[in-house]
Amino acid sequence: MFSNPIVLTVLVATLMMLLLIAVVIITMVLSNRRNVQQEVKMAQMHLDHEKGLRLLQDEVMAEVARELHDNIGQRLTFMKLQLQQQKAVNPASAVSLLPVSDMVVETIEEVRVLGRSLNSDVIEKNGLVYTLEKEVERMRTLNKFEVHWEHDKEPELIKDQKVIVFRIFQETLNNLLKYAEAKNVYISMGGGSNFKLVMKDDGKGFDVEQVMSSGKGAGLKNILKRAELGKLKCSIDSAPSAQGGKGTTFTLEKIV
Repeated sequence: MFSNPIVLTVLVATLMMLLLIAVVIITMVLSNRRNVQQEVKMAQMHLDHEKGLRLLQDEVMAEVARELHDNIGQRLTFMKLQLQQQKAVNPASAVSLLPVSDMVVETIEEVRVLGRSLNSDVIEKNGLVYTLEKEVERMRTLNKFEVHWEHDKEPELIKDQKVIVFRIFQETLNNLLKYAEAKNVYISMGGGSNFKLVMKDDGKGFDVEQVMSSGKGAGLKNILKRAELGKLKCSIDSAPSAQGGKGTTFTLEKIV
């Protein structure tokens, strides 16, 4: 059929070249697949490591919460009783002891609130709506800005996600206290299967990319990392006032 040796040689050479190209392509595909699998495996190991650290952190926080309740709380309660006894024995000292007594009562309440916020079991027991409401009440007592809070029913999240949402909520509010210079903070949370938490302020705003790339972005990076661990999507929308910014909006929602 191929009587011409030159034609036969060209055909064989072409087939060999095509075969070689096919082998190279297959090798590259298999190598790329192995690399992708390895990256996925490393990413999963990293997430597992982060989850392990977070669980350890939660255990430490729970222990601190118990210590606050069982030790510090009891000592403060004892001080309160001693003050009451002193005022009963010496009524003339009641006026001078009143500021101290009031401070002890306020400290007891602060310790109780702090201990409750540190204990992840309490968050699971009372629900996310209740826990966030208590944090909102605490922020309102500081009189730093007006807090506008609205919510739907309890969101359908697992325990770990609720804890992560609450920690992000706390950290975001703390950032607002430190940097936003806001007059109003608007917080809304959708519940059920449509979980979505939005925190918006009317403060001075900031350049998100610049802060994230600088040494000041540790808090924001921590928020994003927490969200990733909880399989939640977190977005930050902000711009400095000089660039027409209108405060900052944090949005946290469940990845579908």
